[in-house]
Amino acid sequence: MAEAEQIARGVRPITADSLTRDLLSLGIQPRDVLLVHTSLSSLGWVNGGPLAVIEALLRAVGPEGTIVMPAQSANLSDPANWGAPPVPASWHQTIRETMPAYDPGTTPTRDMGRVAELFRTWPGALRSDHPSASFAALGPLAGQVVGRHELADPLGEGSPLGVLYRLEAKLLLIGVDFDRCTALHLAERRVWPDRPRIAEGAPLMRDGQRQWVTFDIPKVMDSDAFLPIGASALRSGLATAGALGEGRGILIGMQPIVDHAVEFWTSGR
Repeated sequence: MAEAEQIARGVRPITADSLTRDLLSLGIQPRDVLLVHTSLSSLGWVNGGPLAVIEALLRAVGPEGTIVMPAQSANLSDPANWGAPPVPASWHQTIRETMPAYDPGTTPTRDMGRVAELFRTWPGALRSDHPSASFAALGPLAGQVVGRHELADPLGEGSPLGVLYRLEAKLLLIGVDFDRCTALHLAERRVWPDRPRIAEGAPLMRDGQRQWVTFDIPKVMDSDAFLPIGASALRSGLATAGALGEGRGILIGMQPIVDHAVEFWTSGR
């Protein structure tokens, strides 16, 4: 949505203060560990843009809370697997040989939105080492969340998602639906641990040298399959929805939504 359209539709400017009040009303508490997915445009015209959103999140959880966001860079992957858009097969080897190596500090996110891109650069933020499926975290538990990220297990138990589940984190969806809920890939891995694997690769720094590293990752389902899970969680009261700016926020515990998805799929629904 263009900025002029946001202003025309808006009733009032959205601020860091008003967003903080909305977040607390939704149920976020000091000391929470919070996995956040965001759509900045859903909030209306925000004074300060992504900066105000991050400030509001940090105020809501307080200095003892930890914020986590996906910081994925899907373009740091084998071009043979690219489909959005694909590139000619004759380009593949050149891309593999010349793609800049993954660097947690400088590699930009891809299709994660302005809030996540700013968050990964926030002073003190840490980022996990997976080239295409990283997470960024800020707060006392940031190192614990992103300190281990297995190449071959980008969204499973050996990823920050597994840590967040064990920490009883909360999941916040800002203006997006459950098809953007990365946490449900953890449930998917638990229900189907033996899914087919895909040959993958990325440029990484090894012993001070750039190397093209190959590894296998599990094939994941289309995230549209997550929408019935979310609808069921909202109907059952597991998830709470409320006003957030001029849009909607959804808050749910990570353990409840992952466990609900496992039960949903294993029961044949």
